[in-house]
Amino acid sequence: MPNELDTAATNFSEQAKKHQIALYYTMGDQEKAKKMVSGGYSDLYVIKCVFSSSSVYGGFIGFINPAYLRTVNGYIIVTRSFDLADIKTTIDWRDFEKQLVEAATKGEHDEVFSNQLRDGVIKALSRQELSNLCSLLDQDNGIAINRYIQKFIGNVSGLQHMTLTADYEKISSLSMELHSLTSVKIAPEELARGQGKEPTPDVIVESIDEALAGKEIKLMLNGALVLSPIKGREISTLTVGDRIMISLVDKNPKSIDVAKAFNAYDSEKGIRPIPGRIVSIKFDEYYTIYAIVAKGIYIKILEDETLIKVAMDPAHYQSAGVRGEEKYASGMIMAIIALVCILLAGIVIFFVFTM
Repeated sequence: MPNELDTAATNFSEQAKKHQIALYYTMGDQEKAKKMVSGGYSDLYVIKCVFSSSSVYGGFIGFINPAYLRTVNGYIIVTRSFDLADIKTTIDWRDFEKQLVEAATKGEHDEVFSNQLRDGVIKALSRQELSNLCSLLDQDNGIAINRYIQKFIGNVSGLQHMTLTADYEKISSLSMELHSLTSVKIAPEELARGQGKEPTPDVIVESIDEALAGKEIKLMLNGALVLSPIKGREISTLTVGDRIMISLVDKNPKSIDVAKAFNAYDSEKGIRPIPGRIVSIKFDEYYTIYAIVAKGIYIKILEDETLIKVAMDPAHYQSAGVRGEEKYASGMIMAIIALVCILLAGIVIFFVFTM
């Protein structure tokens, strides 16, 4: 009996830990956390890739969050050993990652070039690049994904005549946290904070833009611009008063509350973009944007990309277009009526003076 009790206690402890981790990555969403623990919710893409050029061989594994367009973790190795070329990208991501790590521990890899390539990839993986890649991943377009990654790695590394093979899987942040050998793990204090032991304050404001001075600020969240390469507006043309689409990126239950108020939250897909009105926009090496989404609720956005197009609030600008068209149509109708009246008056006058 004692052994059975010990086993039951251990299992309970493990489940509690998994639930803690899932809560952290789902920003405190209990329903989504339960689904993640049971394997019913996956929020990451894991990219597995091997490449070669002349006598150089390389491989990398990357964990991408498509909802927030960011790289969560990544690991790259470059070596002159042919052994790396034998790794198959079709195997389970955990086995693939293990083989990369084993290749690195042999001491034959080029650590300097590996670090340079890693830094280059991190710098080049802009939100626009991630948006393009995640779009292909969502379409499950394996051929296009291989071409895209090959071109991307080729441009970053400068390797000539490079061959590359890539595959991908959909996994959960919980799986990455528990099984990845290379990912950065959650610090114990962060995990505790995610459980609510150290409540996150409603308002987190380190410094306020002058444009917000004197305004009532009930809640400040961090956000990111939603990109729209075709229909969007260039970021350099945005001004105060423009209504844009915003992604909430804070790991804070308050973000979910705000999203729910906009009917922009789904337990499966997470937080969808919400509209906001720009109250301040400044550029100094990067853009700092403050937008208001509701009375007293502001979003702070930092964006270092200067050649992107931002999605505008479709509801606002479509309705504005409709009002413009209605005004134009109304004006045309009034002009036609006036013209008809003038013609009728002319006809009456003509007949009066000719009789």
